[in-house]
Amino acid sequence: SIGNIVLDCLFVAVFHMGVAGVAWATFIAQGISAVLALSTLTVRLRRFHQGSRPGLFDASLLWRIAAIAVPSIMQQSVLSVGNLFVQEIVNRYGSAVIAGYSGAVKLNTFAINCFMALGGCLSSYTAQNLGAGKRERLPMGFRTGVRLSLIATAPFFVLYFFFSRGMMGLFLNADSREAIRAGVEFLRIVSPLYFMISIKLMTDGVIRGSGAMVYFVLATIPDLILRIAFAYLLTPRFGSTGIWMAWPFGWFAASGLTILFYRRIVTGKFKIRL
Repeated sequence: SIGNIVLDCLFVAVFHMGVAGVAWATFIAQGISAVLALSTLTVRLRRFHQGSRPGLFDASLLWRIAAIAVPSIMQQSVLSVGNLFVQEIVNRYGSAVIAGYSGAVKLNTFAINCFMALGGCLSSYTAQNLGAGKRERLPMGFRTGVRLSLIATAPFFVLYFFFSRGMMGLFLNADSREAIRAGVEFLRIVSPLYFMISIKLMTDGVIRGSGAMVYFVLATIPDLILRIAFAYLLTPRFGSTGIWMAWPFGWFAASGLTILFYRRIVTGKFKIRL
């Protein structure tokens, strides 16, 4: 994410490559990330010494992997399609709002990715403790993760709420007043709720780590559905501001569902297959 932002600034502000520069920045950043991730995985896998050479194909293992991966793939696909609907609403308000939204969403995504990284750590923690038969450790790990996530939200809230105009200046020049206004408005509406979405993402970590992928999908999809629905409902009255106001409605619904599902996992009401 950091590399993507740096390359965006480099290709657009320095090399003046425009939209093509944004595309190349994303392609290069994700490509480097993929290579680094694969290299790290390969090195770490070599540390595990197996007594016998593994077979080329294991149908039961494939099924277990698919049971975890397919719901996540479907969720990401639905999110991508849903974001197109949101973008369609944004496009109605002209190039200035589009530019402001694009810059603000990049900043927002950077913050959310940081919270998601903490959720990924909690996911590993959950899986390891459930595998060891120590379910009672989950609440302690969850509380620790929540504390860390709340600490992480503080600098993002301060930067995005109080210094949002300067942050938007990373993507837009001072002459783009309408675009900056739209981006600032977006950031000031969503950043105060980072504490809530960070808790939701910590809860997601526990849900994913327990293998309850159906819960994960059920808690995530309503976020997008409500965001789209309220964007359509609020824009006739509030204009582009209604789009930004729709985000908290989705976050509230998703957070409530994830906490409910978390309680079922911790109390043992959800039967976990190891």
